Amino acid sequence: MEFCLFRLVFAPQISNCSCFDLIQECDTDLSCALFPRLSRLTMALSSVSRCLVLVLVMLAVVPQAYAQNCNTTLLAAVKADPRLQQLAAVIEAAGLADTVERLVNVTVIAPDNNAFNGTNGLLSLLRQNNLNLTDVTAPGQNRAASILLYHIIAGPARAADLKNNQVLTTFLGPNYTLRVNKQTAPTLIVSFVGTGSNATVTAADVPVCSSIVHVVNNVLLPATNLTAIPAYTAPGAAPGSPPGSMVPTPPGSQAPSGSGASSLSVGSMAFALSVAVAAVLMN
Repeated sequence: MEFCLFRLVFAPQISNCSCFDLIQECDTDLSCALFPRLSRLTMALSSVSRCLVLVLVMLAVVPQAYAQNCNTTLLAAVKADPRLQQLAAVIEAAGLADTVERLVNVTVIAPDNNAFNGTNGLLSLLRQNNLNLTDVTAPGQNRAASILLYHIIAGPARAADLKNNQVLTTFLGPNYTLRVNKQTAPTLIVSFVGTGSNATVTAADVPVCSSIVHVVNNVLLPATNLTAIPAYTAPGAAPGSPPGSMVPTPPGSQAPSGSGASSLSVGSMAFALSVAVAAVLMN
């Protein structure tokens, strides 16, 4: 009787004893009258604890399985989109490829090719100031990187979630914000108002794993003239560096890499493991 009670209290998941078995095994023992309610309470608490463990396992494993199923990155998605080829080239020239590669859980406002190459595009603006892309990506003069950071917002935000006149803080820094201009009738039109220029969304809610991309028709400028845009320097810049000289730490973790097959395999294995653990816990 004592052995069965021990197993019932401390190892109910592997015990073949119930509180009723315990009573039957020791019906000649007057002390057994004390155990049924205690046994029932113990089993109930044990079931609750196993359910809690199950929930924790599912919360820990299933999101990881989902994340592993993402087999692309923001940089890869930009490079693969024919509308964003010039944006991809500027990201590379500005030295932000590694940063963009690691970004997850963000909103990217992505200027299309015409936003750079068009009559009123960024490259035309550079020429009007006797500059070219090399001039604004050189060390100590890398304003192109600062302009790009002005197009990234922490957290994925779909067009439907944005509010009119909402202020968005960009990765360039807390002093560099965008304002949302949203029109819902007769059709939904979303624009972003920057300090030096505005941009209207031409393709909204492009999903890239846990991030959202909005393609826009213009490059947003964080200042009214190029010389007022802070030059970007590498992370770890010395104190006193201008605003925007530090890239904020990307929210979330590094996006998974590898083939779709291997990502799916890892995700499937993780999910199978969670199911197996759940089955053991519920026995």
